[in-house]
Amino acid sequence: MPNTSVLKSFLGRLLPPLPLVFPCLLSGVLLTLCFPVVSLGPVSFLALTPMLVAVLRYRPTRREAYRAGFLTGFACYVSMLWWIVKLVPSADVTIPWLMTPALIALVLYLSLYPAFHLLILAAVSRWRLIPFLIAAPAAWALLEVARSRGELAFPWGLVGYSLSNHPAFLQTADVWGVFGLSFLIVLVNALAAGCAGARTPRAKAWCGLSAGLVAGAMWLHGDQRIDQMRSLPGPSLRVALAQPNIDLAVKWKPEFKDSTFSIIERQSIEAAELGADIIIFPETAAPIYIENSPGRKQRLIELARALHVPVYIGFLDHRFDGPKNTLNIYNSSGLFRADGSIDKYDKRHLLPFGEALPLGSRYRWIQKINFGQANFQPGPSRSPLSQDGLSFTPLICFESVFPDLCAQGVKDGSELFVNITNDGWFGDTPGPHQHAQMAILRAVEFRRWLVRSANSGVSMVVDPAGDVVASIGLYKEGILAHEVSLLSGRTFYARAGDTPLVAGCALLLAVAWFLGRRATA
Repeated sequence: MPNTSVLKSFLGRLLPPLPLVFPCLLSGVLLTLCFPVVSLGPVSFLALTPMLVAVLRYRPTRREAYRAGFLTGFACYVSMLWWIVKLVPSADVTIPWLMTPALIALVLYLSLYPAFHLLILAAVSRWRLIPFLIAAPAAWALLEVARSRGELAFPWGLVGYSLSNHPAFLQTADVWGVFGLSFLIVLVNALAAGCAGARTPRAKAWCGLSAGLVAGAMWLHGDQRIDQMRSLPGPSLRVALAQPNIDLAVKWKPEFKDSTFSIIERQSIEAAELGADIIIFPETAAPIYIENSPGRKQRLIELARALHVPVYIGFLDHRFDGPKNTLNIYNSSGLFRADGSIDKYDKRHLLPFGEALPLGSRYRWIQKINFGQANFQPGPSRSPLSQDGLSFTPLICFESVFPDLCAQGVKDGSELFVNITNDGWFGDTPGPHQHAQMAILRAVEFRRWLVRSANSGVSMVVDPAGDVVASIGLYKEGILAHEVSLLSGRTFYARAGDTPLVAGCALLLAVAWFLGRRATA
């Protein structure tokens, strides 16, 4: 009996009150089901409703609200990111056993954001309906923006991405980005919760009608704009995306490098025969340090020269450009032009703990801590790569989830987004599909064509309306050739970024706080 009472006391300090437990678990799982591979995207309009109805009815204290939000986040991110532990069989991880605690740490970190969301709601709205409806989407959007900033940024699974496979719901993203879509989705959830939790029939009807109007307006607006966005005029370019599907277990072994380069050459010839104006290979498709491999570097130069077609390909690079000329290693790529010249691009936003430890580029001693990370250096900011009138923004792997990199590229004249990645580390899990899904929003936010070359999939071509017009699935070798348009316009989101949304959400929170305080005075 004493042990039972200790356990109950511990759970009482850890979990929210019992009436909130099941609704929070349900919301977390429903939210995950909106993402690949289940992909029930429109369910996101109601996924958070069980949690919001429960807190609106129960009116928990701030501490109880924090626990409720944390439980929702824990249920969501455990079920969404479980596949991280599956990296071990295929990835060359120095300390394999760290993957399970790494998943737990990541889930605990991400769960803080839903926890702070309900904490803010409790403090600002005091569970009054109108302040609640105003504060719920504003607080959620601000927290998503915060989660997407800095060296610890990990904007995986933002609510707005749940609609990526439904272009009709995406079209307002050119005004306020993926964070604005999250705002609208959470607003519909809050209104649905108000419909269920309001005390008067009039309030219930008003909330239900408003929820339907917001979701319906998103769909109608998007449906009207899709055809227009798909036919935006611009010069035509034929892009060939290579998916070599090279086994990661052998890719970096010296005895297999020649066979890897034979695949690169064979696929390049096939792409040229398909009439490609540019050939694109994935991240680290060439398994070399480019300046340490002059012979293989020359093979790539001669390949582009012989085909009379530029080849863009990923590799690793190193330079003695650190403090006191110390060695820096980069996750890099290069555009090999038909005239024999090369233009390099180094990845700027590295995956925290996977490619570099946070702050490691500023404090060299941090790099001595060995968790098996790559210890890459972030590349310098630079203009888009260009070739014969084509100007494109390179996005290496994780960079595709950061709108600010695309915004800078558009500002500098980029006409196309090119994402190269190697998602083979994820295995046959939801990971590659979730990663590909997030890149789709960049095409809509900035009204550009986006092409994506992945070593083992998903390679795809996305039009400015967010529609995947062609793709190659997981673990298939192939060449995907498609016509794209080079576009030069700038959307409102490209010009203004997240500033209007952040300012508007902050103002809404202030209004909600004032109304909540006034209602309880």
